Amino acid sequence: MSTSLYLARRDAYAAFLSAADAETSVCWRKADGQYSSPEAATAAQDEAYNVTRDAFNRIAVEPDGPHKEGLALVEQIRALGRASTEEQDWVAFKKAREVFVDASRACLRDTLKD
Repeated sequence: MSTSLYLARRDAYAAFLSAADAETSVCWRKADGQYSSPEAATAAQDEAYNVTRDAFNRIAVEPDGPHKEGLALVEQIRALGRASTEEQDWVAFKKAREVFVDASRACLRDTLKD
């Protein structure tokens, strides 16, 4: 078992979840009209997207891990970002997040077994 690999994966998964949560907050505020202008909303969304994309890329380049689950979570975030408050499907997002967490835990358990 490689402690450093376990810690690196754990940190990468946690960073991705934090980025996903932050981006969904931007999606909700944008849909709710909380930004001062459409340009401010777009700037906030672009910045959050870049952080999420970077965090996901750190997972995607690994040979093992919750790639497919992370991509499904990203797709849910993108759908939230395009939707109005009435159209936003938070249940689907929370489910995709839960599936990613479960897959991450399984990968981390497997890392401990190696």
